[in-house]
Amino acid sequence: MSHASVYDAAVVPVPHVVKGYVPVAMVVADADESTLKTHCLENGPAYAHPRRVVVVESMPLNGVGKADRLAIQHALEKQFGPEMAS
Repeated sequence: MSHASVYDAAVVPVPHVVKGYVPVAMVVADADESTLKTHCLENGPAYAHPRRVVVVESMPLNGVGKADRLAIQHALEKQFGPEMAS
């Protein structure tokens, strides 16, 4: 969220074949995956950076208008699955 181009973001665990789970981000932003991953690596601990960043136009929301983390996690698991490599 500290990058100027990011409007909303959610980071969820996604199964990984070697590591068990890795952080993956869904982001509403005017930047690409590479730019956002670089920003995360430069401004946070290496172990916590999202292994993938999916830029979307809008986040799935729950009934009270907050990011629906469960829907986001299911979407990212479906997209990357347990075969995901770092």
